[in-house]
Amino acid sequence: MTYSECKKLIKEDFVRIGKNNGGGKKLGFVRYLITNASFQITFWMRIGGWLSCRKDVFSRILLVLVSIIHKHNQYKTGIQIAMGHPVKGGLMFPHFSGIVINGGAKIGRNCTILHGVTIGSVRGPKGGVPTIGDNVVIATGSAVIGNVSVGNNVMIGAHSLVLQDIPDSAVVVGNPARIVSMDGAEKTKYYL
Repeated sequence: MTYSECKKLIKEDFVRIGKNNGGGKKLGFVRYLITNASFQITFWMRIGGWLSCRKDVFSRILLVLVSIIHKHNQYKTGIQIAMGHPVKGGLMFPHFSGIVINGGAKIGRNCTILHGVTIGSVRGPKGGVPTIGDNVVIATGSAVIGNVSVGNNVMIGAHSLVLQDIPDSAVVVGNPARIVSMDGAEKTKYYL
């Protein structure tokens, strides 16, 4: 990851969190970094990803410090996400605790993940990790497991277990998850 890519992703995260908290300009970047747990975890994850791509000694020393800060934020928030995870911009955790995200999962732009969510892998010949599209909301206590593809503008209802592919603009609920409507774009706009 280049510096400009890292900066762009951090800006997208900041703008999205600012939109959902009455506008980022009022609090300012540094204040959000100090007070907003969602922004803290994404900021340090992205900085760590950028530093891990660099090979100079100073970056390696900074990477140790950033790793400690990121680990502290993981314990504080209960969000397990690998440093440098290739999540697109606009990632947001409105509520946190008990969130586990597999390091290989692909997550699109403007994804909203609520508390108690697991995005995990399945081992074996039919195994794999999820691919999640843009503007997806994963509600409380849900799990997206295995080699599944979640389309864009999808709303995954609370306590749903996603084990199969979900098309664009679907709303799914249940265990196992089933499609209940195709107005996901309408439902997810409240989270954007």
